[in-house]
Amino acid sequence: MVTFSDVLAAIDESAPFKLQEEYDNSGLLVGELDTPLRGTLVCMDVTEAVVAEAIERGCNLIVSHHPLIFHGLKSLRGDTERSRAIILALRAHVGILAAHTNLDAACGGVNYAIAQKIGLTPQQVLAPTLSGEGGTGIGLIGTLSTGFSEEEFLIYIARKFPQQPCLHYSPKTGKTIERVALCGGSGIEFLDEAIRLGADAYLTGDVKYHDFQRPDGKLLLIDLGHRESELCAIDLLKQIVSQKFPTFACGVSVQEQSPVNYFVSNKY
Repeated sequence: MVTFSDVLAAIDESAPFKLQEEYDNSGLLVGELDTPLRGTLVCMDVTEAVVAEAIERGCNLIVSHHPLIFHGLKSLRGDTERSRAIILALRAHVGILAAHTNLDAACGGVNYAIAQKIGLTPQQVLAPTLSGEGGTGIGLIGTLSTGFSEEEFLIYIARKFPQQPCLHYSPKTGKTIERVALCGGSGIEFLDEAIRLGADAYLTGDVKYHDFQRPDGKLLLIDLGHRESELCAIDLLKQIVSQKFPTFACGVSVQEQSPVNYFVSNKY
C-alpha cells in the first residue's frame, strides 16, 4: 500500500527536505502520513480551485512547489483564499505536500532545469549549502555554448520564457553574453555574487525598481518573473512522483492560474 509518507520519501530522495531554508515550510502540510494514496495533482500554488479539481479528478494528494501554509495561521474561518483551501482539503481528506526551497537547492532541481532550458552548462553554485554537498545550493553560474549580443540574448530569453515581458537593465557595453548566472524565484540577494563571479548576465525574478540600478554597467539583469522562472518545478515534481509510482494517476492542475495578470490596451 502506497501512502502519503511514501510520496514524501520519494521527493526527499531527489530533493532532500534538509536542504530547505530555515524560513521555509516544505513537507506534508495537510493530512496524515499513513493515508493510502489514490492519486496526485501537481501545481505551483494551492488554491481553493486546485483542491476542488483534485477532488473532482479523484486525487487525494496535492504536491505543490510553493507551500500553502507559509506564514503563521491564526484562524481557519473560511474568510480568506488560503483558509478556504485548507478547510476544503480537510473536509475531503485531501493531503497537501510542498517541495519548495529544497527543490530549488537540489542538484538537478529548479535552477538546473532553468540552466538546461537556456543551454547553460553549470559550473558553480551561487550560494552553496552549508553541508558542502556537491552541486547543492541556491542559484547557478555557467557558460553558454554560443555567445550573444545583449539584444540577441534578450530576444533568446524572451522566446524561452514567453509568459510575461522580460524586465531588464541593459548596460549596453557591447560585450558578448557568454557567462550567465541564474536563480529561479526571488534571487536579487545573489546579484553581487553573480557580479563577483564574472557573470555577463543574471536571470532571476522579483527585482525591485532600485535593484535594476545596482549592476552599474557590470552585467545585464533580467527579471523573468517569480512564477515564470519556476514553472519547471511542476514538471520536476510530476516526474519524481510518476517515475516512483507509475501505477497511480499523477496529473498537472489545469485550474491553477497566476495571481499576476497583465493588461495591455492601445487606448491609453
